[in-house]
Amino acid sequence: MSQSFDAIAELFGLSPAALQKAKERSGKVGENSSESRELGKASLADGRFEEAVEHYRRAVEQAEGAETSEAFASAVDLAGVYEYGDLFPQALRQYQTALKIAGEQAEPHVGISDVLRRYGRFQDSIEELKRARDLEPQNAFIHFKLSETLLEAGYAKEALLSAMQAVLNSPEDAFYHYWTGDLQIRLERFDEALESFKAAIELSPGDDLYLLRAAVAFWRAGKKTEAIKSVRLASDLDPSNNLYYGLLEALYEANDQLAEAAMEKDQAAKMDAYDDDRLDRILREMKVS
Repeated sequence: MSQSFDAIAELFGLSPAALQKAKERSGKVGENSSESRELGKASLADGRFEEAVEHYRRAVEQAEGAETSEAFASAVDLAGVYEYGDLFPQALRQYQTALKIAGEQAEPHVGISDVLRRYGRFQDSIEELKRARDLEPQNAFIHFKLSETLLEAGYAKEALLSAMQAVLNSPEDAFYHYWTGDLQIRLERFDEALESFKAAIELSPGDDLYLLRAAVAFWRAGKKTEAIKSVRLASDLDPSNNLYYGLLEALYEANDQLAEAAMEKDQAAKMDAYDDDRLDRILREMKVS
């Protein structure tokens, strides 16, 4: 390995062996569509976007006349890399090509929805996701994407229904319970939100964000002691997060526990501007003045 590679590895704390492998991959040409797609994936991982695009384009060309599944996968992968690079018109064309190759499949509809959403075409984006949902009704991720898009379009109640479908189809995924709980807070269904956060925390007890969001639901449900305890547990999981101490100080003060609030002041004073902004938003959400 050259001295320059050793120097680069030392400067950036990288693995010399990994750098050498990346160098060896660069310039390779896949002998078939499957190999080209693998090289494209590796190029993306190495941060070489333009090289990745070339590999994926070559994969599409090599897949012409091949099995439908290979041609479909190549078109979807190329669409995905275009979308990754914010080349949305090109991504849209490839997703549409994938549908022509393999007929009605859910994955291209999800991709088309993402592109349309980026252009602010929420109604069209929602319709694409509904097509995907109807094709794969047991796919929890599609229900989540539909929920996410419905919420962004201003349909919170409909978003909650889709979130519940995600939970039903993937009850062991803590994130979907958390997402449902957040929507229930938005709709002021605080007791229901607490049940959702309870499920999320049971599945992922080490996630301090879930405890933070549960604290919001506790407080809005009138359970102030439990809300403070939930924030304290979140701070125990991530003691370096100064936001939690600022929130504890504010909640103790709001609950007339001034001595306890004073104990949080020193650590809360270490919050930066980003923490201050987050704290303001959380306190508004909790209706703490």
